[in-house]
Amino acid sequence: MRVQRVRFNFLFLFMLFLISILSLFGQIDVSGYLETRPLIAWNNSVNIYGYNRGWLEFKTSGLNYGTQIAFNCIVQYDTTHIVNILENINVSRLMLWLGPENLRITAGKQRLYWGVAKVFRPLDVFNPINFFEPGYERPGTNAILGYLSVGRLTSLRGIYLPQHNFKKSLLGLRIGTNLYKNDIGLNFIHKPSDLKRIVGFEVTGDLILGYWGEFSYTWEDSAQYGKASLGCDYTFSFPLYSMVEFFYDGNGENNPQKYDITKIISGERVTLARQYLYISIGWVHDPFFRPSINSVINLNDRGIILIPRIYYSIFENTELTFGLNYFLGPNSSEFRVISSFDGQAYIWARVYF
Repeated sequence: MRVQRVRFNFLFLFMLFLISILSLFGQIDVSGYLETRPLIAWNNSVNIYGYNRGWLEFKTSGLNYGTQIAFNCIVQYDTTHIVNILENINVSRLMLWLGPENLRITAGKQRLYWGVAKVFRPLDVFNPINFFEPGYERPGTNAILGYLSVGRLTSLRGIYLPQHNFKKSLLGLRIGTNLYKNDIGLNFIHKPSDLKRIVGFEVTGDLILGYWGEFSYTWEDSAQYGKASLGCDYTFSFPLYSMVEFFYDGNGENNPQKYDITKIISGERVTLARQYLYISIGWVHDPFFRPSINSVINLNDRGIILIPRIYYSIFENTELTFGLNYFLGPNSSEFRVISSFDGQAYIWARVYF
């Protein structure tokens, strides 16, 4: 274990050293934000809690290279000691990319994008769904990502997530092209750490309605199942934006009595049932004031999360988000089981610099 930790620290320091050297040859851009999010949650009683967060990012780029380092700190309201605050500072990005746009390699701790669906992404094994966050920086993943453009319409994307044991490292490949004005992709993912092999297909297009579809089939050690996400969106002349997405999980449960809540707690799963529907409607006339109402519906147990939000930009660098998460449905429904509250209201204030 000590040998593995020393090896990881060496790679971390080497990456930091290399990024520092490259940064000497380009202008360093510094940015970030500070935010606070108080929440009020209720059931038989009322609870008030929340957190403060800071994000500090350094970027630099040249003609054929770029670097990024970002630090993230989340501090709960009940944290009072400076030692505890310092312990919460994490490196969320530590990456560099080399090569032109048509032939590029990105290595280090980075934000990974996989799949085309808006909410439920069967092919995204890197970023779990979080229905309750209107906007946040997802954690970075240590990976090597390669991109190759073949002609104007076709591209290859490969990914490698190194593990201490090479045989458990994740490997992925996406082949993308455009066919009859539709962007399509074929995906192959091998995840030995979970004994998983995944093949998938994705498509996006625009024909009066914007539409997308994402499909996967997974082989595990003891199970085989498919997943599918289908959605469309449309902006009315009002202007009003509308979006709906249906999700099917062949590995989910039809019977709420069979839900295993421990899989949510451990992070093994992000949903428990088999069929879901996500609906969103929002006014988009003013980019500085955007009210919307969203809902997540569990079609198997009739549980619903209502998520109304109001985004308001006070100044160019200051924004507020007022939101509510309200849980409806039988007490045995998934959303009532995973939440100990009937509802949560919050104010999200963020200042950029």
